[in-house]
Amino acid sequence: MSLFQPFDDILIGLLLLLLLSRSLGLLFHRIKISPIAGEVLGGLLLSPLLLNILSETPELLTFSEFAIIVIMFHSGLYTDFSSFRQYRWTSIVVGALGVVVSFALIFILSFLVFGMSLETSLFLGAILSNSAIEVSSAMLANTKFDKLRTIVVGASFIDDILAVFVLGVVLSFVRTTPGILLPVFGEVTGITSSVLSLVWTSLKVVAFLLVTFYVLSKLSHKILDRFAAKRFEIILSVGFLFALGLGIFAKWVGLHEVIGVYLAGLILSQWGVTPDPMLTRGIAWMKFKRSFTNMMEALFSPIFFGVVGLLLGTNLVNEGGDSVPFIILGVVLFSFFAFMGKIVGCGMGARLKKIVPSGALLIGVAMGGRGALEFILIKSGLKEGLLSPDEFSIVIIVTLITILLTPVLYQLTSGWKKEELEKTDL
Repeated sequence: MSLFQPFDDILIGLLLLLLLSRSLGLLFHRIKISPIAGEVLGGLLLSPLLLNILSETPELLTFSEFAIIVIMFHSGLYTDFSSFRQYRWTSIVVGALGVVVSFALIFILSFLVFGMSLETSLFLGAILSNSAIEVSSAMLANTKFDKLRTIVVGASFIDDILAVFVLGVVLSFVRTTPGILLPVFGEVTGITSSVLSLVWTSLKVVAFLLVTFYVLSKLSHKILDRFAAKRFEIILSVGFLFALGLGIFAKWVGLHEVIGVYLAGLILSQWGVTPDPMLTRGIAWMKFKRSFTNMMEALFSPIFFGVVGLLLGTNLVNEGGDSVPFIILGVVLFSFFAFMGKIVGCGMGARLKKIVPSGALLIGVAMGGRGALEFILIKSGLKEGLLSPDEFSIVIIVTLITILLTPVLYQLTSGWKKEELEKTDL
């Protein structure tokens, strides 16, 4: 029995989430763990599972939906183009094989072992095949292996691009049917219908990415250049309007809105790092990033991830004791496959690019962390019925485990292979 009666006032809810999640996030950051884990823990502590101070309310869920837009836009803004360029082909091979192997392992585990639906299995494969650039960047900030850090950050950039593509295909696939192809192929059912739908949605995502990068990016860069020398607040407004507009455009063509918002941040990041003779663009870009980051970290991030923790605690309570063995088994197996997908896939890619075995292993371990993108898509999957409450709980816990354990595994592996790594430059 709880000592407290949950509050349902929106202001009290925001105050408590902001206070506890932000405080724990700062504490985790201080001990060199991603603050996301602390922010989720803050919501979990306030949930019915533990203190039972807060319950999920429509107002909190609505605020967290808007926070998703801000966080995804921020993720795109911080994509590191310079790191990618330095070891371009190595990053592509490492990142691509990491995604492919992780996706295959998670899909097989979901579809064949746990008997989940095709849609859920594809969705889980998509969200757990990505590496979080914020986790790897923070973990490798002070490493003495500069080449390793550059490859991992560049491969994480490739991961993000591939994640946008895969998630766009999967989310579009589960929302639509190949009915638009009926005049060409006639009535189709079963596996043929699924294959046609996947092919069609893949083509649609490719077309969306091409239009976004080769048409909208050039247009948006010209517009931003016109405002670069004006008041900084105007650039901030124009940038956010662009993110919302591209999110609406993505939704209009049948993709998830977060795909469009992320791409908007990616396009603005590309604009910001392009040199200009007068440095006007660079100055405006630095002010833009600093202000947007402060706003995101101080308000939207702790509340969104706090709500994720709140939902996790609520689901664990509502499902009852019968679900505990299933959740524990799922957490153990999915965590193992999530780590092995990156260690095997990224390690294979590194070996193909002639990186020494110890370096390839360390790269695979460093790519194991998942992060903000996963939490956002997991919450969307629950909302759209792609994940049951049990499946939601499993994948949330797995994501937290990868955030917490990746730095530990990296330190253990680098210590184990220290002598071998110090003798070579990977």
